[in-house]
Amino acid sequence: MSKYISNLSNKSYKYSYYRNFIPKDLQIRFGGKGDFRLSLRYVRKEDTQILCLKLKQITDLLFTEIRNGMKSLSLDDIKEILRIEVRKQIKHTQHFYLGTNVFDKEQTKQSLDVVSTRETKMKEDLSGKNIKEYEKELDKKLDGILSSLNIEIETNSINYKNLRRQFIQLYLLRFDWIRTLIKETGKFDEDSFRSEVDKRLGISLFPDLLNQNELPQSHSVGSTTPHNSLLSTPISKGLELFIGEKEDIREKTEDEIRNSVKFLTECFGDIPIGDITKEKSNIIKSHIKNYPKNRTKNPKYRDNDFHSLMKMKIPQQDIIHLTTINKHLGNLSSFMIWCVNNGYCNTNPFTGMKIKQKKSPRDERDRFSEKELKEIFSKQNYLHLTKVEKDSYSKYWVPLIGCFTGMRCGEICSLYLDNVKEIKGNHRNKRWCFDILEEPNRPDKKLKNQSSRRIVPIHDTLIDLGFIDFIKLLKKDPERKRVFEELEYREGTYIRSISRFWNNRYLPLLGIKTDKNGFHSFRHSVIDHLKQLGVEPHFINELVGHSHGNIDLDRYGKRYNPDILYNKCVKRVVYQTSRTRGINFLSLKLDWKKIIG
Repeated sequence: MSKYISNLSNKSYKYSYYRNFIPKDLQIRFGGKGDFRLSLRYVRKEDTQILCLKLKQITDLLFTEIRNGMKSLSLDDIKEILRIEVRKQIKHTQHFYLGTNVFDKEQTKQSLDVVSTRETKMKEDLSGKNIKEYEKELDKKLDGILSSLNIEIETNSINYKNLRRQFIQLYLLRFDWIRTLIKETGKFDEDSFRSEVDKRLGISLFPDLLNQNELPQSHSVGSTTPHNSLLSTPISKGLELFIGEKEDIREKTEDEIRNSVKFLTECFGDIPIGDITKEKSNIIKSHIKNYPKNRTKNPKYRDNDFHSLMKMKIPQQDIIHLTTINKHLGNLSSFMIWCVNNGYCNTNPFTGMKIKQKKSPRDERDRFSEKELKEIFSKQNYLHLTKVEKDSYSKYWVPLIGCFTGMRCGEICSLYLDNVKEIKGNHRNKRWCFDILEEPNRPDKKLKNQSSRRIVPIHDTLIDLGFIDFIKLLKKDPERKRVFEELEYREGTYIRSISRFWNNRYLPLLGIKTDKNGFHSFRHSVIDHLKQLGVEPHFINELVGHSHGNIDLDRYGKRYNPDILYNKCVKRVVYQTSRTRGINFLSLKLDWKKIIG
């Protein structure tokens, strides 16, 4: 601790200040400075050590946030955040010495007497014949803490013995902390002390500190509000409040968040949010990294409870993908950030927990080669396997639309008939387009993000295959609302049956299914095709619903005119297997009037 506390002299008066070294990788961001310091002039000497622990914890968190993308945070900003914590400590001290915190004196005396008795007993144990027995018990606790932090150390080593000695000193120091807690807050219960330690150190050290029955109940004169009502809020309640604040949240997204937070409750129970420490987050991370795919469906795992599951040696091929692991950790971090902002805990223990992926995002999915596209859309394969019948059109049209527009599967499957419309271009003539948007009166239509709202001109090949005629025939039915009404809405989306058909049946039957391709590969095919033709990125982004990464393009100005997108992008999506011979998509044309009737 001495490394973070130094002294300065002002005439005859000595006062402390907090000093923190800036990590080498961040020094260039702060003008090459190697450290900074903060005055602790009006902080009680006995409070400086604990306060510096808290300041160091906050500083490390801020450095992590800067590394994760919060580039606007300056050194002055960091100092101001830390000064707030210093001012809180000073205010608390003044509150105590001015006598504005009046507590029951008799209860305070009883509690202090209990603490002194326990302290005396411990010192006797440490100096007498019981020392060996005490060290055995202490070794068990140290083993648990080191294991949770994934630290291995030989128990016979000098480092371990030094650690044990320091830990004993920390156990002795706890009695001073308890006395301070009793005198300054009027809190007498075990949970209060545990919360205080967790808050100060960020880890749970003393699960066995006090017997709850040994101390009187907490009572503060003139106060009727629980001292830590927010920190004591259970995870389940916090989760419902968190979900409730998210307007128009997709059902699928909500399920994903609930499944992520479920790791906490399954592992530790419905504990107070304020009790979720860095130690617990590390335990959760290790469990998620060993979690099986399709747990509820796989007979090898579905009958095991969570704790039994975590003891199992699960084969690597059965473990969830790294992307899924990071999604869970991201959801947990988002939940805890909300909890911090709303006062339910002091820090986010899941900050910086995501596992760095070795592969770049572009390696996650493969595009379809034009040779594969020829195989996919061959007349023999496509018409046979898609089996177009009355009121069963999605297997035929959805892949074709994806192939020529790069639209997401969910965007295609959720199309309503009035989302296919003629929109005025640069001239008097109108152009047939897909209008991709969220509609308040249609809760089943959800977009991935704001950039997904767009107009997509319909490719000439789709029109030649009779898509517009197909839509006009469907519109003759006054009861029909959606294009693909045979698709069932499940888990917040319409894509379930299409995705299963395409990824689990169609591609495997053709022998071209891999771990890195699927329906989404159509989207990659369109993007990569246009990229290789030299089309400007902002046109491609507009077509497929990506952010431009430029505030001027994202926030200001209207969308591109449909004619511009058509000429720059859509008409240039032409697939060919050689310089002279293209893929014969028109061989797939059907008589829609005959099929629909």
